[in-house]
Amino acid sequence: MITINLLPVREIKKRAKARRQVTFFGIAFLGLLLALGLAFWYFSNRTAQLNDEIARLKLEKQQYAKILSQIKKIQKDRKVLETQIAVIKRLKKTSSLTVHVLDEIARLTPTDRMWLTSLTQKGESLQITGMGLDNQTIAGYMEQLETSPYIRSVDLANSSLQDYAGRSLKSFSLSCTVGVPEKEKEKKKEE
Repeated sequence: MITINLLPVREIKKRAKARRQVTFFGIAFLGLLLALGLAFWYFSNRTAQLNDEIARLKLEKQQYAKILSQIKKIQKDRKVLETQIAVIKRLKKTSSLTVHVLDEIARLTPTDRMWLTSLTQKGESLQITGMGLDNQTIAGYMEQLETSPYIRSVDLANSSLQDYAGRSLKSFSLSCTVGVPEKEKEKKKEE
């Protein structure tokens, strides 16, 4: 005998297969939605944390900005003070140098054979003008000046014959270089 199955088995299997597929896709879709929801929640929390961190860092930066402005002000004040100290040291050096140079010139000038008419010092340059009895007196004076530790070089700028009080005298002009001797520089560095 032939049996005929009147039940639509293939159709039932197709429907069952379709239900499984729809269920699988539904579960997969719900899983995807859950994963996206978790990712959104994670990134939202992370964004909030980063925004809080940025706000905290901005506040900290503002606190440090005050300190930085104080540091910049102190650095400016320091530069001003260093400049003032350098000026004071230079003035101290040049003022003591001038005193020593004048002392050496006064000590070395032969008063019975010559006299000075002017002295001009600008930094390390010294100009001496005066009158002498003869060339030997001027040459001897130049040699005496070169023995001074404060006068480094002496050059005759010009020399000419000039009548003064009925006598023919030699007018001269000397150009000198002055400076602090090495021994005094070492002493000042030690202080």
